[in-house]
Parts: sequence; C-alpha cells; structure tokens
Amino acid sequence: MGKLILFGILGFAIYHFLISDETGCDAYASKYSCKYVVEKATYDVYYWFNVSEGDPKDEKLIGTVQGLSACFGAAVGYASRFNQKWSERSYICMLKKDGQNMEKHRYLGKL
Repeated sequence: MGKLILFGILGFAIYHFLISDETGCDAYASKYSCKYVVEKATYDVYYWFNVSEGDPKDEKLIGTVQGLSACFGAAVGYASRFNQKWSERSYICMLKKDGQNMEKHRYLGKL
C-alpha cells in the first residue's frame, strides 16, 4: 500500500512539474510552464509606432501567433515594413488562453 501511495505522489509530481502547462516559469514571471510560454501559447501581437510618446491609443493589434519567438518576429517584421526604428518597448505579446487575455510578455531568447 505504501508503494502505491508513493507511486501516486511521484506520478502527480511528474505531471505537475514536467508535463502540465501550468507549472510556472520564473524567467517570464508566468504561471505557465516555460515550454508553454515560449513554444505553445497563442499570443496577440501589439505594436506601438510612437512608443516614446506613451499614448495608449497608438497601440495596434497586428496579428495572432503561436510562441514568443513568432510574436517577436511579427513585431520586428511589422516595424521593418514601415521603416520604423526598432525598440524592444514597441511591442507586447498578450498570452491568450480559452479566449481570455492572461499575461503580457516579451521574448527573452531561448531558455
């Protein structure tokens, strides 16, 4: 019986910390796993032409992508199409889950 309980606890721990999407990622201050945030999550990509002016009316939804690197790439590509000087502050990735806005992120590179 003790082995069964131990196996159950071990199985839960493996699922929770290695498989589940909601295990947390310190690098992105996220409640979701790093793998989910970087590779699997769906993001709405927002871009600001005049980010230095701080006008929230300037934000524009430019697309929806899967993964943070794709979000970064969409923002860089959008800026280059309009010959905009690139700034890391010019974009934000809004993590979407079940149709809800969950967390904002920017791509930090590979983990």
